[in-house]
Amino acid sequence: MKIIKIFALLGLSVCSLFGHAQINKQIQVRSELSSPIILEGTPETNYLKVSLSGQNIDSKKRVPINLAIVIDKSGSMSGQRIEKAREAAILAVNMLNENDTLSIVAYDSEARVIVPATKVDNRLRIIGLINENIYAEGGTALFAGLSKGIKQVENQLTKDKVNRIILLSDGQANIGPSSVNELSQLAIIAAKKNIAITTLGIGSDYNELLMSSIASYSDGNHVFVNNSADLENVFVHEFNDLMSAIAQDVVITIQLKNGVKPVRLLGRDGVIKGNEITVKMNQLFSNQEKYVLLEVIPDKGKVGQEKTLAQVDLKYDNLLENKTENETQVVRISYTKDKKMVDDAIHQDVLVETELQKVALENEKALELYNQGKRDEAQQLLRENGEALKAISAQSPTMSMSDKERIENQARKNKTLAESVQKPDFSKTLTEEQFQLKQSAIKK
Repeated sequence: MKIIKIFALLGLSVCSLFGHAQINKQIQVRSELSSPIILEGTPETNYLKVSLSGQNIDSKKRVPINLAIVIDKSGSMSGQRIEKAREAAILAVNMLNENDTLSIVAYDSEARVIVPATKVDNRLRIIGLINENIYAEGGTALFAGLSKGIKQVENQLTKDKVNRIILLSDGQANIGPSSVNELSQLAIIAAKKNIAITTLGIGSDYNELLMSSIASYSDGNHVFVNNSADLENVFVHEFNDLMSAIAQDVVITIQLKNGVKPVRLLGRDGVIKGNEITVKMNQLFSNQEKYVLLEVIPDKGKVGQEKTLAQVDLKYDNLLENKTENETQVVRISYTKDKKMVDDAIHQDVLVETELQKVALENEKALELYNQGKRDEAQQLLRENGEALKAISAQSPTMSMSDKERIENQARKNKTLAESVQKPDFSKTLTEEQFQLKQSAIKK
């Protein structure tokens, strides 16, 4: 009875205290603040998390895939690397079916379409073309190869398909446009067409900043493949994602109300224009949660007040039903003078993601130090970041076991990274780790 009275006095709704969630057929959307109740007159930094969780689907009803595999066949790929690239491409052919579309582009000193975008209804013919044309020689015209891959996917582009490119390279782009900015612009063009690019960096000589930037700007994946023998496993992992896609062209718009100040987005990139924040995601899969994390400063309020902090608008293409869907949620914040009530209402899971994204920013500084030749300083910063996470876990007795595991798992990763600073592949390992962390995606 006392609890009911307290809620009545504060004018709280269950929605404002625990966040707002709605379950659709394929996607659960949840908008919540790290601190939905704050002390009156003393607004402090707060965090708004908007998460999209894909629901389990029947694998037999998966969406058709429109895929281009773009393979580096330059001279440095000779031997096991080109052999494994061929095997991975053939594996892809065998994992697709007649409803899927596949194209294969190979590039060395120039780019060539080996298999034009076609339905996978004649596997033997496609495999034959792969075996005949994928051999190592020449330079690395990565820009030309990726351009042709985008064009092939674009030729069969429809809203009812998962549009994807898998780009393999083991070296530096050295023919044609080759800067990070020039290749990133290609990725941005692809993203605008709802084409995501997954980049696979093979060995120790590729440009990790370039490859991770391509993946980031197109909302794809980035993987460091240290041993080319692991390529097939990486392809299987990628296809598990592709075959569970449920949404595409996802746009989240957050409109902050008067008096609420946006500070920054953590993890995912987006556009902050005045009090409107827009974040885009290319694809969402049934086996993951993707989220947007926005740091804000709430408006001041008085005891008993409940204010609207933000309106969250979601728009996406429902791939399984081939239609565009929209949803709007309202996020509210309440005020009290009871510190215990503030503490009890805190959403620990939101704070956990906040701390993980802050560590990602700090780890990025460690990567910069490493690239400047300051390896000891980079090592120390990575170690300190890991220790800080361990302290957060130890000092939070109310944290759930799953949240503790996420924090402690990243603390262990930081310790391992700190211990591997002197290894030759350190920058590639840290770049991949940073990419995964900043993608704001949680496997379910």
